Amino acid sequence: MTMKLGPRGESLIKGYETLRLSSYMPTPNDKPTIGYGHTRGVKLGTTCTQEQAEKWFLEDTGEAVENVNDLNILLTQSMFDALVSLVYNAGPDVVATKNTIFKALSRGDYFAAWRGFCLWTKQDGKDLLGLARRRSQEMVLFMVDGLP
Repeated sequence: MTMKLGPRGESLIKGYETLRLSSYMPTPNDKPTIGYGHTRGVKLGTTCTQEQAEKWFLEDTGEAVENVNDLNILLTQSMFDALVSLVYNAGPDVVATKNTIFKALSRGDYFAAWRGFCLWTKQDGKDLLGLARRRSQEMVLFMVDGLP
């Protein structure tokens, strides 16, 4: 069954990826970013309209949705939304077959998958408070609907 990003997931992502119409560096070691966390082809000095930012958001979340749907694992809407937020922020490697979250989900161990969110709080080997906060909110969302 193909799932779509729900309003709780969209709200969580947009809450952390605050709309910016001019490119910026979220952290010193990050990529230039614009809109709601869009990075593809962005350079410092790039600007966009809110309409373009929304278009990029739909494209970028669409890719994350596809990555999570490709898992072919039974998920609640809240689990799906939390995973999409994580993939949107950290990239598709988060749910790659070699990683903890995918392995846990594959064996039906939703609690181990939930704990796996904690592994994605670093950038360049350093824990970032902003990522820890986001992961904690994703973890709450992951379990809010209970188990499938």
